[in-house]
Amino acid sequence: MAERKVGARRTASWQVLCLALGLLLFAGLIYGVGVTAVLAALKRLGWLTPLIVIPYLASYLVDSLGWWWILRRDFDGSAGNPGPAPRLPQLFAIRAAGEAVNAITPTAYLGGEPLKAWLLQRHGISLVPCLASVLVSKTALMLTQGAFVFLGLLVALHHWRSAIPLPVAAVIGLLLGILIFGVLIGVQRRGLFGLLLGLSRHWSGREALLASWEADIRALDERLREFYGRRIRDFLICCGFHFLGWVLGCWEVYVVLWLLGRPVDFPSAFAIEALSGVAKLAAVIVPGSLGVQEGGQVLIFVAFGLGAPLAVTFGLLRRGRELLWIGFGLGVLVHRRALGWLKRRAESLEPRAETRVER
Repeated sequence: MAERKVGARRTASWQVLCLALGLLLFAGLIYGVGVTAVLAALKRLGWLTPLIVIPYLASYLVDSLGWWWILRRDFDGSAGNPGPAPRLPQLFAIRAAGEAVNAITPTAYLGGEPLKAWLLQRHGISLVPCLASVLVSKTALMLTQGAFVFLGLLVALHHWRSAIPLPVAAVIGLLLGILIFGVLIGVQRRGLFGLLLGLSRHWSGREALLASWEADIRALDERLREFYGRRIRDFLICCGFHFLGWVLGCWEVYVVLWLLGRPVDFPSAFAIEALSGVAKLAAVIVPGSLGVQEGGQVLIFVAFGLGAPLAVTFGLLRRGRELLWIGFGLGVLVHRRALGWLKRRAESLEPRAETRVER
């Protein structure tokens, strides 16, 4: 148990160190491009600045609609869930709460997914359909982000007049996408969580704790197997909603650069947004990808001939928008009294849980 506590402290120390390095990198970027240049760019903003939040709001709404599309069948009278289906504003709020946790914790943007299921369960849906809908929606989100990034890369290669033939890059990307799609869907149909349960039993030593979860895990695997076997059309429609959400997010780049007096065409905004997502994912161990995201945006903006000061200004505005949505998500957590659940869940993963089981 002492070794586990030391390991937990070491993990926390590494997270604090990564956050400190991210802050240092962020401050270094601002200093490097010049505070005066950044302030001069910000002065170009006018009374239309609140328009910045609209593209991401639209993206959130469309993503919530994709999640609702998966859930709607659970209220057709055959799934055993009483009451009406959660309304779109409720799913929007739940999703915002989960994404807020994803944004502020270094958990590869997965830490808020169990929270979404818990909040959804409070609307009268049983646990297994909650978890299944969250996992299916997350799978669709990941796959469509991959397609979005790939298309953005093709646009960027065309813009840069790359020596790589676009048809060759397109074929390679398509084959890779088909492979990834097959693997992600295939492992879920084969019983991914049952396999993870077996591995956890072998390595964690928490046999009693894992045994209490086994029935739900087996039911979840069966639910996912049934979904991908019978509702692949619904899954593809959900992917369509999520892909539309990624595309709507491109308008944030378009609107911000227009407000800053450096407008670009939509294909360029598409490529910048897609490649910025790669920069963000490149530092999942840093809370909020702080510093690394901005560094990646500087490289992308310079590659498109937009300059480093404009990139840092854009990064600051995007951080402001992210803080706004994180604040909204945390407000939902407080309103839904979910902070207590997060605390209990964290405590259940500590060595004390294992001590109680052994006693």
